[in-house]
Amino acid sequence: MAYKINFETDSKHEDIQILNDGIKEHMLTKRNLKPISSFSYFIRDDSGKIVGGCHGDLFFGSVYVGSLWVAESLRGQGYGTKLMQAAEAFTNENVCNFIAVNTMDWEALDFYKKLGFYVELERKGFDKGSIFYFLRKDLK
Repeated sequence: MAYKINFETDSKHEDIQILNDGIKEHMLTKRNLKPISSFSYFIRDDSGKIVGGCHGDLFFGSVYVGSLWVAESLRGQGYGTKLMQAAEAFTNENVCNFIAVNTMDWEALDFYKKLGFYVELERKGFDKGSIFYFLRKDLK
């Protein structure tokens, strides 16, 4: 049988799930770790519209916050801090070793540092001299 590599954009969720299921199967074979699971916290207005939130993954004794966003009109009012505190509480409830997040130098580096995160790694070489930071907060 011949196999072909196809380039796709905006891949279907179901197709990505096949990859994730393969990784999960391999992980169970190698280490018998708990499966990766995701979590979300949302801020909604009175009509139910999402105006902020955070989303991430619980995996292998850690939590990774992959998305944090608060509508411009709500910024500076503590919602981002409350979302990250909720994610950290979730991390503690699941007896994790650390919580991690990534940010660009022009995004929220100082915000995360104020919450007790430290730069674990910085990656340079992005367009316009941007720097990508990998941040971590140890919990044990």
